[in-house]
Amino acid sequence: MTGASTHLLIRMLRGAKSLPPCLLAMTLLVAACDAREPLYVGDPEGVNRNGQPQVIIKQDELRLNGFPIKQYRTRATDLIPIIGTDISSQASSDAYWNAMGLQIHAAPDDGALPGSPELIHRVVVWVRPGIDYGKHRDCDASALARHRDSVQFRLETMDQVEKEHGFPRNEAARKELIHERCSMAGNTPENAFSGYFEVDGIPIGPNMSLKEIQSRRKQLGLELLYMDSGPQIYAAPKGKTGPETNQTWIFEVTSGDGGAIVDQRLKAISIP
Repeated sequence: MTGASTHLLIRMLRGAKSLPPCLLAMTLLVAACDAREPLYVGDPEGVNRNGQPQVIIKQDELRLNGFPIKQYRTRATDLIPIIGTDISSQASSDAYWNAMGLQIHAAPDDGALPGSPELIHRVVVWVRPGIDYGKHRDCDASALARHRDSVQFRLETMDQVEKEHGFPRNEAARKELIHERCSMAGNTPENAFSGYFEVDGIPIGPNMSLKEIQSRRKQLGLELLYMDSGPQIYAAPKGKTGPETNQTWIFEVTSGDGGAIVDQRLKAISIP
């Protein structure tokens, strides 16, 4: 709501008893229009329509670089000419996922005979990686600055303790501390998807909030996502995305005081 409309609304409400009903109704309507959600025009931040690979999901159809992937029908080996690698084994699938941010799970059907082909069961596009505390990587600039401050604080604390208690100066401990490597938690997958990704006509960017996604779906006449199993997991209603589609939208949630949700950013979309 703009400052002018807010001021007008306050004035009108103060004198509401003397206002004609039609004028009061019109004033409230203007205020409501000013307070409506902003329209999102153009592609979301970070979208590259020329990026490779290209993943397009429309209703119950998923295409990877134009090649249709059918759940429980497309074989892992069918994708070799498309992605340039065989993801039949778990190790090769994980390697491709870490490199491309595209998780393609293949396995024989339940009850299949030995030697049956690996069929595609699930595809997950990771637009931002998850934090993996079991992995370690070199610090970025901000983490390195914090690490240096920590080292300096611990050196000063060591000086203080030795002085107060008359301990001998521990040069070996100081040398080890000064050369302490800065590392931070790693990512899984190691790289996010950097190609072009589109779901039901919406280009998907690497920094989309739940609010933006819902607004863009509403603008296109799609049903809104609904919370499935907590604020991290949402689902797309099947009625608007095809009878066999089961999209799972995974979000990175930031909480504030008292556990209140401050932000929800898209992390990955899974089919099914």
